[in-house]
Amino acid sequence: MRNKILGLIAFSVMATIISGCATNQISLADKGLVSVKKHDGEKVKILWTDVYQQAGQTWAYGVLKQRGINPASIKTHVDIQVLNPDGSIRYETITDNLFVPRKCAGKGPDWKGFRVQLPNDLPKDSQISMTVHSGGHEKSDVKS
Repeated sequence: MRNKILGLIAFSVMATIISGCATNQISLADKGLVSVKKHDGEKVKILWTDVYQQAGQTWAYGVLKQRGINPASIKTHVDIQVLNPDGSIRYETITDNLFVPRKCAGKGPDWKGFRVQLPNDLPKDSQISMTVHSGGHEKSDVKS
């Protein structure tokens, strides 16, 4: 019972903080200026995504959650590509390693959020592709 109460308190505090921080964000996806395409991994899925501007900077944001039941957290990252309206690659980046927690009712959140800064000069109708990826990359694989 104590864990449920602590979980509810933590959730309430996080919801208050997130809603307070979100008030000065402008969602480029909601306004139809960019589109976001998400690609889930075998063991981790992307619950939701957004691309927004805040304080003059552009950010890609998302939340990851494990698929199925796994005994431990899963180490992964997200590959992010910004595609011009003609489909050519404008920018690529990778999140830091993320550890997506296992599903465990009453033991805190079972999701992991990420946020990555993007170039500020995204053309209208750009497409942002977010792909959950495990494993490494060659340095030449990523253009930033």
